[in-house]
Amino acid sequence: MKKKINFNGMVYFISVVEAGSVTAAARSLGVSKSVISKAISDLERSLQTDLFIRTSKQILPTRAGEVFYQKCTAGVQAIETAYLDAQYYGSSPQGELRVLANAAYGRYVVLPVVKAFTARYPACRVSLILTDDVSLSNMTWFDVAIRTRSFDDPSLHVRRLANFKRHLVISRDYLDRFGPVESFDKLKELPFIDYVNHVDQTGWTFSDGINQRHIRFEACFLLGPLNLVLEAILQGFGFSVLPSFLYDHPTVQPHLTRLMPEWSAATGSVLAYTYPARQRSAAVRLFVEWVACAAQGLPFPD
Repeated sequence: MKKKINFNGMVYFISVVEAGSVTAAARSLGVSKSVISKAISDLERSLQTDLFIRTSKQILPTRAGEVFYQKCTAGVQAIETAYLDAQYYGSSPQGELRVLANAAYGRYVVLPVVKAFTARYPACRVSLILTDDVSLSNMTWFDVAIRTRSFDDPSLHVRRLANFKRHLVISRDYLDRFGPVESFDKLKELPFIDYVNHVDQTGWTFSDGINQRHIRFEACFLLGPLNLVLEAILQGFGFSVLPSFLYDHPTVQPHLTRLMPEWSAATGSVLAYTYPARQRSAAVRLFVEWVACAAQGLPFPD
């Protein structure tokens, strides 16, 4: 007769190793400490070996516990892959989809996609976090990351969804009061809003398709994230360099105007990052396609 495997004990064991204590594991799983302690004791009795070294201050896996943990997590990953493989062949996205995006791009481009996507696929619940400062915890949290800056992580699959331009931008009301700007020298008479994360750079390089000019503006304000730079421009603090996905957005474009529009700074890219195992998910695959359509100004797929 095949021996019954204590899967609950294995789940509790993994949680204790990763949380560092029974108390923390119980809190994350929403069960009592006594339930976890008993399940792990039963698991150790079944395996006929100690999985933890217990002291008054901490609990650490034994050598057998470390090996068992590695085997268990490999099994969990295999189960997750099997689940996503099955979900891939499903007719529509379902379950939870975790999306990470830059604050500005997420607010103006990704959020409308989330609204339309969940309306089309109500069985799929999207969790969206907008942040420019990507911590290590966020790096393991997402199923899809939509970024306008690259990740240096070879374990991730990356797809370029679209490119965007960068132009000098000011509010229409401010420019009406100041008058026309037809040269970089004239431009320097206006207050410049620079990015906090651009402060160590030597300036901005602009091109008109033939010539290049490298300009260093004296910033009156250093702001971040990009949403705050946009807000400052709209309120008449001065001018700055904005990506096209902001200054061309229908809610923003009527209030802004480009300065010296024949000149533009370096182009950027919208990138989608996924973990290879999660690419099989229908939700991940289709959501990336929807964001690509939004980034390129195309209608969502049927």
